[in-house]
Formats: sequence, C-alpha cells, structure tokens
Amino acid sequence: MKNELLIIGCGEIGTALIDGWLNKEKEFFKKINHINILETDLKRKKVLKNKYKKNISFIDLKKNKKIFKYVFLSFKPKDLNSNLLLYKDLFSNNTIFYSLLAGKKISDLKKYFIQNKNIVRVMLNTPISVNMGTIIFCTLKSNLNKSELFFLNLLGDVHKLKDEKFFDLITVLIGSGPAFFYYLLECFQNKAMAHGLNKSFSKKIMNNLFLGVAKLINNSEYDFKMLRNKVTSKGGTTEAAINSLKKSFFKKIINNSINNSIKKAKFLGLKK
Repeated sequence: MKNELLIIGCGEIGTALIDGWLNKEKEFFKKINHINILETDLKRKKVLKNKYKKNISFIDLKKNKKIFKYVFLSFKPKDLNSNLLLYKDLFSNNTIFYSLLAGKKISDLKKYFIQNKNIVRVMLNTPISVNMGTIIFCTLKSNLNKSELFFLNLLGDVHKLKDEKFFDLITVLIGSGPAFFYYLLECFQNKAMAHGLNKSFSKKIMNNLFLGVAKLINNSEYDFKMLRNKVTSKGGTTEAAINSLKKSFFKKIINNSINNSIKKAKFLGLKK
C-alpha cells in the first residue's frame, strides 16, 4: 500500500529533497502516491509550480482529506510555534516526522506532537539533490525500520547519531559544510580570473580539481593530513602556500567560524 508524503516549508533544502527523490522516481513512487507541499509563500509556490509541474501537489487546508504518514519539517526554525496546531488534522499518531530544523531538539518538537513518538531529527546537505548527500539522524525510537529510513537512503549516505548533544556541531560540519568548500573554490576562481583566466575556464578547472580531490579521498587509505603531506614537497610551491596559511592562523580562522556557527545553531534552538 502506498502512503502520502508531505513537506511543510519548501525552500532550498525542500527542493533538494524533491530533486533527489525524483532522480530515483521509480523506487520512490513504489512507496509514495504524491509529493505534497504545504507552502504559505505565494512567490515560492509559483517557483515550485514552474519547476516541478505535475510532480508535486499543493495542500489546500480547507479541502484536504489526506492523512500523511511521512512529514518533513523544512520551514525556518523560528517558525516552530503554535501555528503548527493549525495542521493537526493532517497527522495521525502514526505519522513519522522528519525535522530538518537547525537548532531545534527532539524535545522542542515533542511539545507540538505530544501523542507522537515517531520524531526523527535530521541534518543533511544540498548534495542530496544529486543523491550524494550526507545524512545524519537521531530519533526517539531505538531503531528505525527500512521503510522509515527509505526516504533518507535514497538521498545519500545515512548515519545514526546516538547522542543528540552533538547535533549543533553536525549542523555546521554537514549542513553548512558545502559552503566552506564553495567559498574556497570561489577564492581560487577569483584569483585565477585576477591573473587573466576567463570565468568559464577557471570554473571548469576548479570543478575538475574538486572532483578529483573528492575521488582521491574516497579511494585512499590515507587520512587528510597524510594526503596533504604527500603533495607538499619540502621547499616547493605547495609548502610555501601551506606555510602562508599557517602564518595567517588558518586553523584558528576555521575553528572560530565553526564555533560561531555552533553558537548560531544554539541560538536558533532557543529562539521562539
């Protein structure tokens, strides 16, 4: 028997979910009738309609008669409030909630879904759109069954986090992680262009650089430090670059950026 799936709030992560599932549509639609969206922003709805056409359906609360088995909470963390009670007729005690809300603990969600024990806190990243995401979850239940993990497994590599106290760190490393790499590549590209290389060529070689490094990391038995050391010849150009980063306290800059992001995640968790 097929079930109904609902995404509440469909920003960038919401569309990444849809893209990843549609890439695996044959598997996905064996278990799900429709991808249903509850989105209150009219401009956003128009964008989604234009992009996905008939692949998604929008929920009209006045006309809806569906009860959703699987619900992904993908709105802004600050919007976790009593307004959720307006949607209570969409859920049953058997509904499984997947929360993508940065900073919000399972206990925060439990306040709004008192009768429900099927709450899964999830952190993932935008590579889920190409089914190469990193997905971390923790849950009230001791274990999730295959059907409960099915939607996450389609999107990438899934890992269970036993202790929720690490989730703010995971939010930064996994959720924000891609932006760190994008920023580094952006700096490389800008420097290439400043020296006269055109934009398309500099982007192409940065793409190839990143893909090659990612594949090498994945296929290597060495840790990151060893891989760096293997390409850092004494007295060479790479050593000069690494030494310059060390003198500029690059590690401290990265650590501070991670710490500031963790503080933000904790703040979002407290904000109402």
